[in-house]
Amino acid sequence: MTKSYRYPRYSRTLVAALLIAAVLTVATVTAAEAADSITWNTTFSPEKNNKFDAVAPTADSGYIALGSALTELYGGREDLLLVKTDGEGNEVWTTRFPDLAPASVAETSEGGYIIGSYNISRTEVGENPIYQGVSVLIGTDAAGKEEWREVLPGMKVSSVAETADGGYVAFGWLWSQSGSMDDTTAVVTKTDSNGTPVWNRTFSSAAANAGIVTADGGYILGGTKSPFNNDIGDAFLIRLDADGNTLWRNNYSAPTILDIAETDEGEFVYSGNYWYGLVDAQGEEVWLKNMEGLTGYAVTLRPSGGYMIAGTDARSGEGFALGTDGDGTIQWNTTFPGTGVYAATDAPGGYTLAGIRFLSPETSAAWMAGLEEPVGAAPTTPGFGAIGAGAAFLLLMIAGRKRGR
Repeated sequence: MTKSYRYPRYSRTLVAALLIAAVLTVATVTAAEAADSITWNTTFSPEKNNKFDAVAPTADSGYIALGSALTELYGGREDLLLVKTDGEGNEVWTTRFPDLAPASVAETSEGGYIIGSYNISRTEVGENPIYQGVSVLIGTDAAGKEEWREVLPGMKVSSVAETADGGYVAFGWLWSQSGSMDDTTAVVTKTDSNGTPVWNRTFSSAAANAGIVTADGGYILGGTKSPFNNDIGDAFLIRLDADGNTLWRNNYSAPTILDIAETDEGEFVYSGNYWYGLVDAQGEEVWLKNMEGLTGYAVTLRPSGGYMIAGTDARSGEGFALGTDGDGTIQWNTTFPGTGVYAATDAPGGYTLAGIRFLSPETSAAWMAGLEEPVGAAPTTPGFGAIGAGAAFLLLMIAGRKRGR
C-alpha cells in the first residue's frame, strides 16, 4: 500500500517533538518483541533528516520506496527521495527530485514508476496564513530516470495508481481559494499514460487521504471532512465506477481514513486515526474498532485471513504493526521503539514496513524493515488510554494548523 496524508510527517514542528520523545523512549522500552519478528532492516541517510512515506513491491521481488531528504530540520530544502531496493532492503539505486514533498509511488506495468508529489506555498494575509500548492505527477523508467512530469494546479495529491488502460489516477484534495483551511474539496483526476488529465471528479467539503483502483476497474477514495479538523463522523468512503460516476458515498463514526484495501470478497477495510473498520461492497458498515492512541497509516491483508495495520503511536512516535482476525479482533501487536511507521506493503511470509528511524533529537534516517507474520499469537489489545489519545489528537491538530497540511 502506498499512503498519502499523514499529520506527524508533514509537520516539522511535530517531527521535532517526536524526535525527542522517541529518543527518550528508546532508553525505557525493550525491543525484544520487535526483534523476534523483524527479518531485516535498513536505513538511508543522504541528509541529516530523512524519512520514507510510501513503499510498494516490484516485479523483481524488491521494493520501491518514496520519501524525503531535508538538508536542515527547519528552513532547509526538501528533496524527493526515490530508492529501489532488493527483497531485503539493500539499495539498488537512489534518485532525488529537488523541492518536492512525497505522497505515493507504484511500479507500472512497463517496469517504470509513477510518483505522486506536491509543493506547498504559504502567504500571510493579515495575521492569517494561507496555504496553496500544486501536485506533480512524475513518470520514470526502470532506473528512476524521469521521463515526464505533469503539474496539477491547486491540488494536494495523496495517492496515485496505474489504471487498466495504461493511464493513472490521482486522489487528493483542492486547496480552498478563499484561504479557509476547513474548505477543501476532494478530487479524483484520471490521466492518460503521459499524465495528461482526461477527467476529474470533485466532492465538496471533503479531503481524500487515500484511494485505490478496485477489482472491477472503478475507484474508491477515503478521507475526512477537513484535513485540519477531524471529528467523529467525518470519515468517509466514496466509490466510483470506471468512468468516475459515483456509486455511493457514506460517512462513518471515525474522524478520518488514511488507507484502504480491498478484500478478496469485494469488501473494503480501512485504517485511520484511532479507528479501523470494514465495510461491504455497498459501503455498509460491517464492524468498526477502536485502537486508542494509535494512528493507522497503512492497512493490508494477512495471508492467513484478517488484516494487518501499521502506523505510529501519536503520543510517543513509536511505530507499531498489529494483526487482526476477520472480525477485527487483534491477534498480535508488535512495537518499534525509536521508529515511526508510515507505510506498509505485503511481502512473502509477512510485510515490509517503511518510515523513519530517530537517531537523535536533530537527525533521522529513512527506514525499511521486513516483518515476519507471527505464528500462533494470542488475542491482545492495544492498551492505550482515551485521555492520552485525546491529548495526542490535540497535538496533531495544533501542529497541522501551523504547517497548513
